[in-house]
Amino acid sequence: MESYFEFFYSSPNFEEIDAKSIRYITDRTIRKSDAALAVILGSNTQTFEMKMEKWDELTHKLSSISGIIFLLAHTSSNEEVYKQANQSIQVLQRYQNGLSLNEELYKAIKKYSLSDDARWLKGYKKKFIKETVREFERNGFALVQQDRDTLRNMKDQLSDLANEFSRNIAEHQYQIIISEKDTEGLPKDYKKRHRMEDGMYKITLDSPSYRPFMRYAKSEKWRKELYIKYLNKGNPKNTGVLIKTIALRNQMASLLGYKTYAQYVIEERMAKTPNIVWSFEEELTKKVKPKAEKDYKELLSITEGKEELRGWETGYYNNILLEKNYNLNAEEVKQYFELNNVFKGIFIICKELFGIDFVKMYHHSVWHEDVVVYEVRKKNTVVGKMYLDLYPRPNKYSHAACFGLVSGRETTRGYQTPHAALVCNFPPSTSDSPSLLSHDQVTTVFHEFGHGLHQLLTQSPLAAFAGTHVARDFVEVPSQLFENWAWDYDILKEFAFHYKTREVFPKELFDKMAYQNFEQNLLEELEDEYQYTCPRQPNLLPFALEMLTYLQSKGYQLHILTNGFEESQKLKLEHSGILPFFKNIITSDCTGYTKPNPIIFNHALTISNATPQNSIMIGDSFDADILGARSLGMKTIFYNPHKKTPQYSVASYDIACWKEIEKIL
Repeated sequence: MESYFEFFYSSPNFEEIDAKSIRYITDRTIRKSDAALAVILGSNTQTFEMKMEKWDELTHKLSSISGIIFLLAHTSSNEEVYKQANQSIQVLQRYQNGLSLNEELYKAIKKYSLSDDARWLKGYKKKFIKETVREFERNGFALVQQDRDTLRNMKDQLSDLANEFSRNIAEHQYQIIISEKDTEGLPKDYKKRHRMEDGMYKITLDSPSYRPFMRYAKSEKWRKELYIKYLNKGNPKNTGVLIKTIALRNQMASLLGYKTYAQYVIEERMAKTPNIVWSFEEELTKKVKPKAEKDYKELLSITEGKEELRGWETGYYNNILLEKNYNLNAEEVKQYFELNNVFKGIFIICKELFGIDFVKMYHHSVWHEDVVVYEVRKKNTVVGKMYLDLYPRPNKYSHAACFGLVSGRETTRGYQTPHAALVCNFPPSTSDSPSLLSHDQVTTVFHEFGHGLHQLLTQSPLAAFAGTHVARDFVEVPSQLFENWAWDYDILKEFAFHYKTREVFPKELFDKMAYQNFEQNLLEELEDEYQYTCPRQPNLLPFALEMLTYLQSKGYQLHILTNGFEESQKLKLEHSGILPFFKNIITSDCTGYTKPNPIIFNHALTISNATPQNSIMIGDSFDADILGARSLGMKTIFYNPHKKTPQYSVASYDIACWKEIEKIL
């Protein structure tokens, strides 16, 4: 069964992998890792080869097996394989957490880092030693044993919660069944793909079903329902998962000596500090906001008098805007982007840029019949292997991503061939039409393929620096760069042909699309602002949970003051997961004042048995709530989402809250 997972001279035998073999390879991998660890710890030889290369080899084999199982946990249609893969990932992640907190291993590598041999190393070797020691120390080796045990327990819980969160989304199934009259506006090929035998239509949350519906369906009732369900994939389960995750992250950061989890995470990234991130976001918001507001007004102008747009309305009205003001029909554009031709175009670019060929492999072992495999060859030498899993199905990862399966590295047998899988959810072909992509989807293909190239074209002596093993905020750079080719007409005209007439994608149509893209990017910026600041928005902003969890963990009592809840509002708060954070919900006829009224806040403190020093007032009226609370010495956070047009972007809203929190602390 071990041969099923072979990845050096061959590829994993996915068709033979079952639940039993996954259990076996999980146990086998842990035993072999323990044996490799014993060699590192048991040797007195203080050389880079014995300490650092052995450690890189151990983690590479462990992560390669984990990568294969992780893929199956997100793509397998076999129920037993799917369940066992998810269980084994938890086991392997817990084992990896244990390695990161192994004191003997830390001492052995730390000792080597101070040796005469290590002192004279340069380049990647010096970098690897320095970063390995630092990562161990960031994992808590300055802590006493009891705190390290607590930290390991937190990491195990966080690993389990992350898997649970993803699994809840993947397993979330929802559909609406609509009649012919509710399909007004939908394209003919879309209707044919979704029509059932009884003449009704089944619409799901899968991307090829959801996104066109939100763009074309005239029925606001069904767009609204589908939109709310889409944003709440995995809920209500994932609300609880988020609350636990945020609390654990903050506890872990505090235990390690950091003010926030963001400070802990960003320290190892290019940005270095949260303040640098906030400054960047604030500056970006200032620059794009004037243009975004102009575009937002243009969108409102075609809505027959609407003063604001909900999330389920923007896609629909934007499509009308494009046709009316820009003479751009998204359905017309799709006719030129047949999926197979898009990949042919990408292969042409790769040949020209990197001198590589993608050779399709027939009769290759795959985890589903839809999967296609390519060998990546350079001068007839295989340098990588790419799997394409492009269509939706139940329990499959529901977005688009590149899964790095096996990283490259130098070995005694030669260079390890990297493996990667592109997992996407594009519309499948029908008897009448091939799979046709919107230009947004074409851009997605290019983006994810950029990640794949990053993984496959790596040439690194160590797996620790191979492929996407870089600073986390650098990972998107190669993919963003490659994505730009989707906006180069000289490239597009090489593969974008009308699927029926073979006409080359017209330059006039491209120019309209390019202009619209510039406008649309700014419009989406504003649309995102509205989604996350509108108080009636059905989805829950994770930041709110993080903020409330953090303040509660510091011992503060939080209060809501209101002049009354409608029952529907209270149910929404309960469902959101916010309600448990508040000590009291105080209903008072005194609320609604436009000037400070200390009576309200004295009442809150009295019935809560609280003091101004340990209470926080979160208010949406500066004159009444904030000044009133401050007059009694209470700490305050000013929260103002109640404007008909957006006043803050997500970033600037978060910044405003965190700056208030910093004042408190």
